[in-house]
Amino acid sequence: MNRSRVILLFPILVLTACEGYRCSVGTVRDAQNHLPLDSVYVEVLTHGHEKAYTDSTGTFYVCNHMSGCVPDCKDIVVRFSKPGYVPQEIKNLDSADVLLVKE
Repeated sequence: MNRSRVILLFPILVLTACEGYRCSVGTVRDAQNHLPLDSVYVEVLTHGHEKAYTDSTGTFYVCNHMSGCVPDCKDIVVRFSKPGYVPQEIKNLDSADVLLVKE
């Protein structure tokens, strides 16, 4: 392979090899008393549609599926819902408490 082909091929390889994913982790709590909420349905609305429920401590962990990260990884939008509470969607939540309000 000659030098000019290598120079042209290198940027393409770099750009296509940069894959990753974005995750959201945290605790879902009641907005009024700040107690953790278990069994909250947590759904990724972007890139893979991962689904989970919070555990007894209100903790959740979900991720997008692997995708290109040039110049940045894809956004992650997560919906939180539980009967008796107003559903909430949050974009690019890295690590934090989510407060759900009762209906």
